[in-house]
Amino acid sequence: MAKRRRTTKDVPLTRLDFWAIAANEVYMACRRAGMDEGTALAFAMDRSSYPEWIVDNGNPMFKPWDEDEDDD
Repeated sequence: MAKRRRTTKDVPLTRLDFWAIAANEVYMACRRAGMDEGTALAFAMDRSSYPEWIVDNGNPMFKPWDEDEDDD
């Protein structure tokens, strides 16, 4: 008999997760561009310096299939 594979549920990302991912990406991009650690960290911590396509200003937790559940 074959063993059943264990699967895990994907845990939904929180707003804090989105922020941490975006901050890390900005920091790493600044370092690759040749900025020193302090300058790269300043850009990563200043959310107003992020381009709008990195973190959407809308609701990051929005899922289109959530709308259908409210229809009764």
